[in-house]
Amino acid sequence: MSDMMKQETTVVSNQAALNSVAVMDQWGNGEVYNEDRWVERARQAARQAMEGMFELGRALIILKEHTDHGRFRDIAESELGLHTREVTRLMMATRRFATPQMQKAAPKLMNLGKSKLLELLVEEDEAVVDLADGGELNGHSLDDVERMSVRELRQALRDARDETDAARKVSAEKDTKINDLSEKLAKKQSSVKEAKPSDVADELKMSMGAIQVGIESQITRLIPVFEQMMAHAEANGMDHSPAMVGCLNQIIRDCESLREQFVLPQQPPVDAVPEWFKATE
Repeated sequence: MSDMMKQETTVVSNQAALNSVAVMDQWGNGEVYNEDRWVERARQAARQAMEGMFELGRALIILKEHTDHGRFRDIAESELGLHTREVTRLMMATRRFATPQMQKAAPKLMNLGKSKLLELLVEEDEAVVDLADGGELNGHSLDDVERMSVRELRQALRDARDETDAARKVSAEKDTKINDLSEKLAKKQSSVKEAKPSDVADELKMSMGAIQVGIESQITRLIPVFEQMMAHAEANGMDHSPAMVGCLNQIIRDCESLREQFVLPQQPPVDAVPEWFKATE
């Protein structure tokens, strides 16, 4: 290293030291900076802030139960500077964490901070407790949540809810179709006294179609699970593809076993109408 570079390095170091002294004089009561010490103080302050949030929530619950709506709102806005939405979330968080199950998970979750904790309250208690116990919430571990910004966490939770809603909608539509086919089949069966071969064939095809739609509905439910597995793999450097491929291969093998059992070709015959059916026409 040249003398000039050494001088520049010394200048930078001196400036950093002077800046540290100035900051510590203003904010650290003149102490010498130590990272571990200030990380611990920040952690304690964050925990105190969380405890203060729940204490505020308890006070709001008590006030709400002892005042009429208008008076309670005036107190919240004028005396405490809180808007209705924030008041509602604070009371909800306090009530949620009053249960024994959530109390057990609280020590780990409180390290996330107020904003992230409030975002997590849209999830079920069991899901939040599982996250604190080392599990995952929508493919994200507690460490993942700690590394996320509040905006990233909010978006991740929203995306997961959208995927779940979409999957439920598809499943509901499939179930409706199955019910319609089953209803038509039941009506047809009750109305036919002496069934013709063609009518029996139609009924059998309808039965098969209803089962097919149900199977397709179940396969569709794999889509959000696969998406979560891929996101988890990307975020954590893991490879879930063997398990995913194994799942699909098993489904394919089951289908091929049916084909072999009934000696069915890969493609349907060009003339799929049996001779006995033609004879009845």
